[in-house]
Formats: sequence, C-alpha cells, structure tokens
Amino acid sequence: MGNSYYERRIELLQERMTRANVDAFFTLAAPTMRYLTGFTGEEGYLLALQGGVHLVVDGRFTTQAREECPWVDVIEYTGHFSGSIASLLVASHAHWLGFEKERVSFVQAEQMRAAFPSVTMVPTESVVEGMRVVKDSHELDMMRAAGRVADRAFNAMIGRLKAGMTENDVAALLEYEMRKAGAQGSSFSTIVGSGARGAMPHGVASGKVIERGDVIVIDFGVSYEGYMSDCTRTVALGEQPSEVLDVYAKLRGAQQLGLDCIKAGVSSRSVDTAVRGNLGESGLAQYFTHGLGHGVGLEIHEAPRLSQGTDTVLEPGQVVTCEPGVYLPGRYGMRIEDSVIVTATGFEPLTELPKELVLP
Repeated sequence: MGNSYYERRIELLQERMTRANVDAFFTLAAPTMRYLTGFTGEEGYLLALQGGVHLVVDGRFTTQAREECPWVDVIEYTGHFSGSIASLLVASHAHWLGFEKERVSFVQAEQMRAAFPSVTMVPTESVVEGMRVVKDSHELDMMRAAGRVADRAFNAMIGRLKAGMTENDVAALLEYEMRKAGAQGSSFSTIVGSGARGAMPHGVASGKVIERGDVIVIDFGVSYEGYMSDCTRTVALGEQPSEVLDVYAKLRGAQQLGLDCIKAGVSSRSVDTAVRGNLGESGLAQYFTHGLGHGVGLEIHEAPRLSQGTDTVLEPGQVVTCEPGVYLPGRYGMRIEDSVIVTATGFEPLTELPKELVLP
C-alpha cells in the first residue's frame, strides 16, 4: 500500500490523540505498528507525535523497516530503545505521552516512567483499536482471501481424516495444507478435540487417537498478509445416535439464527441473547459456556464482542464470528463457527465450508 494510505491513518491517529489529551503516543504492539505504518517485523517501538511518526528498531529490522515503510522516520537504536524515544520526546517538547494500557504491563509502565522523565505517562484505551474496528476495502479483500485459503486447506485435510490418526496428526496436516494454500501460518494453535475432549472449548490438539464414531471439533484459522481467519467445523466419523444428531441439528439452527440476526444497527449483545434463548428452548443453554463471537482482523480476537458482557452497535465493515457451542463434559462437544462481514442489510460470509455433521 502507498504512503497516502498510511498517512491518512496517521492523521486519524493524531486527531484521536488530541481528543485523548495527549501530544505523543507510544506503542510496542506489532499489530498496532503494522496498522499504522505497514511494518511487519515482530519487534519495534513506534512514537507518534503531532509532527510525524518515528519507528525505532534495532539492527535486525532496519533494512526491513525502511523498505516496508519509507514514509516513516526509521531510527536504528543501539543499547536500549528508550534512549531514542526519550530524545524524541524532549526535542518535540511533548508533555503527555499516551500508551495502550491493555498492552503494557505494570513493570513496563514503571520502566517507561523512569526512562521518559520529561513527560507524564497517560494510559489510553482504544485509541488505535477504535480505528481498527471497521475494516476498509483493502482489509476486507485480505480477509476474503484469508477465508478462501482456509477453506482450501480444510477441504484438502478433511478428505484424509480417518480413524487411527491422532489429534496432533490432524492439526499438523491442516496446518501443512494452510501453508500449501498460501497462508503465512496459522492464526492460533489449531484446536482438534475428539470424543470427550471436544467438550473443552479450547482444547488444543493432543496425542489422543481418533476413533470411529468420535465427534470431532476442529477450530482453525490462517494468517494471510497479516489478517486472520477463524472457522470451526464439527464432524463425526461414522453414523451417530439420534441424540447426537438432534443436538447438532439444534446447534446448527441456533448458529443460523445468530447469523440471520447480524446486520448494521443491531446490538451485539442482542445477537448473543437470541442464540442463547434459542438454545435455552432446546434445553442446551447451560452447555453453551462462552460468548457468541468476537471481532477478527490483524488479531484473532478484536472488538466488537458478541456476548452478554459487552454491547456494541454493529456497523458495516466490521468482521465478527458467530460460534455457538454445546459442550457435554465427559461425552462430546460441538461448535459451528463462521466469520462474516457486517453489511447494511445482513452479512457476507467469509467461509464456504459445508456444515454436515457425518463425513461421507
């Protein structure tokens, strides 16, 4: 992307800094730096001032930073990065330094207060995250591409899934297919939970052997050009008892209800409430133990949340998941998840995978 693309983001950041009553803004979060500058390195320090942006890196990333974002002042530090930041703050006569309170530990905050004595440290919230909630057209194109890559990887894996494989085997195969399909990697540790292990919503893959008849929860995502995908499918090896088929049918209906509720202007909490109420009518709400969904973008969990704990008015261009689950301890678990783009009249799916339970 050209410098005008990132310059506009920096201008918006500077406007938000003014509203937050800070004249400087510091971040060490890789997703924030990538969003503001295009820098893809895993370590660096960004200082935004009303007069410009400075990216402070060590010698490992100097060439990369200057190639990826030539419109940013790249400074190579030696010793400790804080010396370069402190000098910039003094030279710019900054007095109030904002930092992302949810991304800086107490120890780091104390170290910064000691390293930057010329300014008052100001914890801020959602200065950049608030900009990232609604995706622009380029971001949405990247997320559509990430969804297509994920679909190809899953389809390649599922045709080879069979009894006798371990959960680790399945996860490794899926992650291999992600790379083959064009992903830079997985967006989180792939979850494969078979049989009773499927009742752990975030039970990452293990050495458990998958058996004929197991219900298997597979939650996976790819990282593509910095953007994440997130999808869950539940499959079963072999025919299932009527009770399992009935629970799955009710879960699938609840997930579709949730998707049908998503559109601009709707309360995020109300979507969760509708799905939770639907599962309650089926006697399954007590086994749905997490929020309905979350935002996705440069990170796998972003705003907004679809849950009882938060309430946001959905807007066009937001990307959210809809992922109800049913978890019966000691027996099995199920989850169905799609990531979708919120539109003015509904949603655009980023996932095209089928939702049949029993594998052919």
